[in-house]
Amino acid sequence: MKVPRIAAYIIFSFIVATALNFFLGSGGLLEYRRLASYSGSLRDNIDDLESINSELLSEVRALGSDAERLTLQARELGYFREGERVIRISDGSSRSSTYTVGKVLRRKEKQPRADWPFRATGLGLPVALVVVSALVRRRKNRETGNR
Repeated sequence: MKVPRIAAYIIFSFIVATALNFFLGSGGLLEYRRLASYSGSLRDNIDDLESINSELLSEVRALGSDAERLTLQARELGYFREGERVIRISDGSSRSSTYTVGKVLRRKEKQPRADWPFRATGLGLPVALVVVSALVRRRKNRETGNR
């Protein structure tokens, strides 16, 4: 059984467009890998934030139970007891915070779907193949003298 040429072109174009969309289209394999990488960086960020949170919780517990530590922390923030004399010596460098805030990872805004080239390939390839086939057949007929 011979399959009409147009049906073969349509099937071939469908296969090509599907393969292109699978690998390169939105929701395709490349985007899946990019999202898996993003997911891994989010997991790392969560782990960092949880460790920072546990350090802060232990410091809060220590401040609640150790009066001397609480006093030192209050002095670092600029609070002093009534009647204390304050002498500030500046060496030009600012004291850095002992904690770093976890990185904030933001997902890029959703971009419009970029799979239109693959859809156009799936729709346009059969038409292009039919036109090329017709032109080749017409040229063959002219060369052989058949009409």
